[in-house]
Amino acid sequence: MIGLLVGSLGCIGILALVGVWSQFEIHLERRSLHRELRKEEHHAASKLAQVGMELWSEYRDDIHESHEAQMLMKLLNVTYQSFEARVKATVDETSKDLGLNKEKAAKLADTLLHLVADQQQMGLKHTKRLVDHLVEAGKRAVPLEKHTEKEVLQEMQQEEKMIEEEGEPEDALPGGNETGDPLKGLLDGFFWVFNDYEREFSGKPRSMLHPGNTAYDALKSLDDKMNDLTEAQIAEELDKIDLGAVGAGLGSGRVLPAKDIVEELLMIGTIPHKELRGLEEAWKSGQQDSVRIFGRLAAMHEQHRIPSGWLQKGIDEDEREEIAEEEQEEKHEGEAAKA
Repeated sequence: MIGLLVGSLGCIGILALVGVWSQFEIHLERRSLHRELRKEEHHAASKLAQVGMELWSEYRDDIHESHEAQMLMKLLNVTYQSFEARVKATVDETSKDLGLNKEKAAKLADTLLHLVADQQQMGLKHTKRLVDHLVEAGKRAVPLEKHTEKEVLQEMQQEEKMIEEEGEPEDALPGGNETGDPLKGLLDGFFWVFNDYEREFSGKPRSMLHPGNTAYDALKSLDDKMNDLTEAQIAEELDKIDLGAVGAGLGSGRVLPAKDIVEELLMIGTIPHKELRGLEEAWKSGQQDSVRIFGRLAAMHEQHRIPSGWLQKGIDEDEREEIAEEEQEEKHEGEAAKA
């Protein structure tokens, strides 16, 4: 009886141990599955951010092209009006020199101008259709640009919340990761233009460019009328401002369009340069991964604390790296095919 009792208790103990071990294995499998899911979610968040910013860049380009198209049409009309006045003045002056009848000379000028106007209208007929298309695309892009940026920011905030609750997933995306990081090119480009900005405009420009300063006020005046200027005209007006007086001469050149240079110079007193330097160091050292760093940058941009041109430069660099990678892959495929 005692042996039977001991055997029964032993069987029960073994069954209990097996049950506990099974539960432990299930728990481990669940934890392992959860880690894998979090890693995939984290990488997906970075890819969504990359795609979202590329879309934001496309909408931004649409808005810019729409503006340039509208300015082109205005410029063509102004050019014709100026041409008309010059032709009439030239004909009038020449008729006097040649002793021609003034009324007949004026009639000749009008005839010539009508011929030129007709030719111009024929040329502009198709141009206007294209311009109208660009303008319409630009109008649609304005709300879409804001909506896309908002969606990207919300995605980053959700991922940030998950990181705070559960910590960073394994195999996150540190700055030193050369491959597999969708945001690496974007952040490389952003921090490159930030460092270039610091080299050119920290120190004297940062201390002098503020409201009341002649150069600053001239930049503000240019900013107020940029909607009525083409990119080329903005560049011409920017060159007229004596930025050298505040140590911000553009002789060495900036890689950004003139409109973006005006924006970054006007923001010189509000850009959180120390915070940005800290983010760059945290990213490059691997203390924080690309998703968290980009989330901070997206929030800063939404709060108008960093220039749009810097993010655009990041996207341009990301696209350049993608093209280089594709060309390298095609080269390897070609070499493999020959072999």
